[in-house]
Amino acid sequence: MTIQIVLSIVMILVNIILYFVFGSLVMAINKEKPLRATLSVLVGFFVYYCLFDIPCLIVMLHWRPLSVLSMTWAVILVLVVVISAVMSFTRWKSGFASLTQYVRENMAFCITAVAIVAVQMILIMHAYEFTLDAAYYVANVTTSLRTNTMNIYDPFTGDWQNHFETRYLFATYTMNDAVMCQLTGIHPLLWTKTIMSGTAVILTNIVYYKIGRKLFGNSNGKILLMLFFAGVLNFFYISTFTSSNFMTTRTYEGKSLVGNIVLPMILYIFICLGEDHKNRKYYLMLFLTCIGSTILSSSSNMLVPATVAVFALPLAIRKKSIGVLVKSALCVLPCLFMMVMYVLYVKGLFVFYTYPPLFGKH
Repeated sequence: MTIQIVLSIVMILVNIILYFVFGSLVMAINKEKPLRATLSVLVGFFVYYCLFDIPCLIVMLHWRPLSVLSMTWAVILVLVVVISAVMSFTRWKSGFASLTQYVRENMAFCITAVAIVAVQMILIMHAYEFTLDAAYYVANVTTSLRTNTMNIYDPFTGDWQNHFETRYLFATYTMNDAVMCQLTGIHPLLWTKTIMSGTAVILTNIVYYKIGRKLFGNSNGKILLMLFFAGVLNFFYISTFTSSNFMTTRTYEGKSLVGNIVLPMILYIFICLGEDHKNRKYYLMLFLTCIGSTILSSSSNMLVPATVAVFALPLAIRKKSIGVLVKSALCVLPCLFMMVMYVLYVKGLFVFYTYPPLFGKH
């Protein structure tokens, strides 16, 4: 038990560090100064899954085993870490110095914030859950590992499927779980239920922190109150229709990530756009958030465009700028494209088979 706890903590930190590395690479390419650690983690989270989706789909649609994807992704991770280190080392150094100084000057705030997040993580990771969707995530990762395949066998029955279910074909979030389990040797239940749940809680609270910093400036007390009451709200506002239910009971599911990370992230971006609606970097962040959301869950294909529209229309009216609507519409195109793909699949207009053609035909 102690080994599992230590391993979980280490791997949660590894996830956050990887997201930071991916995000700082984007910041370096975009020539962002100074380096902001929390924003780099959030941006890197979406970039990580956007990049993973490319080799995953290529390997899957060429009917290659999971192990090929795992080795490919391991190489990509090493390359990204090296390139990011080369391009961002000076930023990392100055950013770490600034972070150290900030922690020293705001020790009480940092300790309290960490305590609030830690309590949430402990309660959520030790919760018992038995929903069908939660079981699907664990079963899908386990089946992928045991068969060294991707989305070919039904996780519940073990039956072979002759075509890929489009809902899960493009939302490759679970396949990343399978890859990480294969690379690390960690059991799928520990990875999904504990490690990814803990990672999701931290990312959610980072978004809350960023929103609080925008709303309350340097008032650490108000930000702490926001983090505290946001946690209280999540634990007591539980029903089938709230993201809080997913946050506390189905934390590692793609829908939970959309409801608790993606949607608050969109809110944060539009708060930033409210201050400067012409800033290109905010639209880049919005685009990365939208395209990354399609990889987490197919539910985002309709939910994210609707959310962006709710925020973009009032902003366009307030700023008297049609450009806000145009740029926001361009950002949600990946979601709309995936939605159209799913409709065409349901109507039987196309299908991706799980086996290569025989004599040129399926």
